[in-house]
Amino acid sequence: MCMEINYTLVAVATVAQFVLGALWYSPLLFGKWWMQIMEMSHLSKEELQKMQKAMTPFYIVQIMLTLLSTFVLAMFIHYLEMANVGFHAYGVAGWVWLGFIAPTQIASVIWANTEKKFWCKQIFVMTSYQLVGLMITAYILSQ
Repeated sequence: MCMEINYTLVAVATVAQFVLGALWYSPLLFGKWWMQIMEMSHLSKEELQKMQKAMTPFYIVQIMLTLLSTFVLAMFIHYLEMANVGFHAYGVAGWVWLGFIAPTQIASVIWANTEKKFWCKQIFVMTSYQLVGLMITAYILSQ
């Protein structure tokens, strides 16, 4: 079977998700909450810059993981369209989020060392970022 995955759109969607993450976790959106949850709001600007510089290898890993998940979502969308089950790309992305992403993210907060007072904020920031990212990806992949 020949796959009709548009690799250019997969790459564009990957970059879009990465940019979304940079904005989502910046002070423009939820960065202040995130710093509070991660108990890093007390760090100086210099300490934060040093930490960010040390995280460069992790950004590379993250973009590779995002590329992988974007490609798999593209395959799901493609195969479900071929199976004629009536799902649009947004429906596929929504069900993937509901069935796999949200439960995993929620469990990771509950079982991590996060203070209970931050659970709702952390769950909101993490799961809503994933939902928005998947919907942007679905939009891009459906072009």
